[in-house]
Amino acid sequence: MQRLFIAFLFISFSSAAFAQVNTERYRREYDEPGFGMRNTTSIDFSSGNTNEFEVGEQLRLDWNNPIQDYYAVIEYDFKRANKQKTKNKGFIHLRSIRQLNKDMFMAEAFTQLEFDQFLQLQSRFLLGMGVRSDLVQLFSDSSLNKPLKLFVGIGVMHEDEHYTTDPQIIVSHYRSTNYISLAMSLSEQAQLGIVTYYQPALEDFKDFRFSADMNLTVDVLKNLALSLKIRYLHRSVAIGESVNDDQEIKTGLIFKLP
Repeated sequence: MQRLFIAFLFISFSSAAFAQVNTERYRREYDEPGFGMRNTTSIDFSSGNTNEFEVGEQLRLDWNNPIQDYYAVIEYDFKRANKQKTKNKGFIHLRSIRQLNKDMFMAEAFTQLEFDQFLQLQSRFLLGMGVRSDLVQLFSDSSLNKPLKLFVGIGVMHEDEHYTTDPQIIVSHYRSTNYISLAMSLSEQAQLGIVTYYQPALEDFKDFRFSADMNLTVDVLKNLALSLKIRYLHRSVAIGESVNDDQEIKTGLIFKLP
């Protein structure tokens, strides 16, 4: 009954408000202690009636032990179409996760710095903390190795945003950050992850961000995999000339260690 009540609190908090940068999709996908590295490179090129060039680079570094995990993600995306720059964005994310009761309950702290030229976002800095739980572990025998994980998390963060609008807009406030994350093995070679985030401003719940991500990876060799990422992002408050909704589909090649 106590476990059921705790799980209910997690779900209620996320959906009461209705439950982005969506960092849950970068969660580590292995349990071995020590160092881990994943590098994803994507390149798209076309010429003729439309001349396009797009490159994306993502580097993730992990260090984990039985009770404490650390990881860093660095990502950059650039695109040029018909000699015009159409995408230029990147971010750095650092996170620490401490096991409170195996995978059932975890505490986490994080910080992030990002920019996005076509959202007119010059810089966004955030600092936050939260707790998360694996509902599959919570309601079943934790000693079993399961192909499915269902995480629910809640937290709070403070963010400062500087925009390149004229006049310049500066936004500084606290947000609640809540997510539901599903990770599952489709086979020995294929893994699927689905994540939804909801982040309302604490002083105004009408100001919120919602995102949904799907990430499919298929191993082709021991250290090499193919990836397909589909993402949707909605901002209830658009700044400057940006619009409220973004969609993105990306394919890539992943090199990973160990």
